[in-house]
Amino acid sequence: MRPEEKVRQALLQQMLGVLSFPKGLVSVEASIAARRRADIIVYLQNGAALLLIECKRASIDEDAYAQAMGYNSSLKAPFWCLAHAGGIRTFWKEANEIKSVGFLPPYPQLLQRLHGQPNS
Repeated sequence: MRPEEKVRQALLQQMLGVLSFPKGLVSVEASIAARRRADIIVYLQNGAALLLIECKRASIDEDAYAQAMGYNSSLKAPFWCLAHAGGIRTFWKEANEIKSVGFLPPYPQLLQRLHGQPNS
């Protein structure tokens, strides 16, 4: 198994278990544009994208961030993540500023943030 695949499998286990992501709304190796595939996309019930995740084997750099932003330019998910063997960083836009945290919030918290409700 490739190192990136190990990162993705470990993250999927955490997402579907501890973080309460609905299995039916999670897509792996999803096509997003001509010959482009995102590692993981999480959708809302209405079919809109909620979260884009790009997995890397070792670290997150500017190229990885640019790749995720390029994928998300057509997907338009309000949240995007970069994951690697050492951790994950979740990003979103708030008041024309890019914000981030060094973890993947649980699915219910992403929905709360999306709808402008404070996280509990």
